[in-house]
Amino acid sequence: MHSLTHGAAWLIFVLTLPGVAKAPVDLSDRSRVVITRQAALPAQSVKTGVPGRQWFFSWGYNGDNYTKSDMHFSQPSLNNEFTLFGVQARDSKAWTDVTNHGLFVPQYNIRIGMFFSEKWGIELALDHIKWIVKDGQQVRMAGTFNGATVDTPVTLTPEVIEYQLNNGANPIFINLIRRVRMAGETGRTGHVAFLAKAGGGFAVPHTENKLFGEPNEKGFQFFHGWNLDAGVAVRIHLWKPIYFEFEDKFVYARYFGVKIDEGTAKHSVKANEFIFNFGLAFAK
Repeated sequence: MHSLTHGAAWLIFVLTLPGVAKAPVDLSDRSRVVITRQAALPAQSVKTGVPGRQWFFSWGYNGDNYTKSDMHFSQPSLNNEFTLFGVQARDSKAWTDVTNHGLFVPQYNIRIGMFFSEKWGIELALDHIKWIVKDGQQVRMAGTFNGATVDTPVTLTPEVIEYQLNNGANPIFINLIRRVRMAGETGRTGHVAFLAKAGGGFAVPHTENKLFGEPNEKGFQFFHGWNLDAGVAVRIHLWKPIYFEFEDKFVYARYFGVKIDEGTAKHSVKANEFIFNFGLAFAK
């Protein structure tokens, strides 16, 4: 018993010697070191952009092939209410002759829009197309003329009719676009994409005509037509944001209230339109 008590006292004496017992750990100092080290690490970059998002703008020229249309004329003060059936129209000089004209002739196209993502986009499109009734064709005329019933063939000479939307049929479209990547990265040199477009809108025709030698009041007529379109295009980025686009599309437009002498006309425009555009695309 005496030896046990003596051993315990000796152990207590050793533990109380300076430097033998462990000093208590200051956890607050260690936490400050960890926080300091974490603060020194480089911040991770956070990408907020949407892949494929772009703004774009383009300018180009078009050529057009038209199907036949029926044209209805109403001149109440002259007792005229008749239709010309199967009228063939033509465009003006196509894109191949553009070097002989100014920037805004003969037939041009403007596009502005954006892609929300790699796949989907929207555009506002103006197609300055020209619709000119061909001279010398023979068509059927039926209805009332000078108060008398008529149903007869008639040759469309300048003395009978000169009808043209020569400062433009001017359909304006809002198109939804589906984009499919064919090669390269979006917006980079060599990027190739297939585009499918469809939409509709309104028309601002510029009317200029003579009916039986009597001219109309020339000018633009806002919202005197509605239209639909659907087409496909291939867009190739030639150098970074600069691209070339070829588009082929079908257009249907319906014009009404078109000014003629002492009355109005209405008719449709059905076209296959081919377009060459150059544009710029910028990441948003």
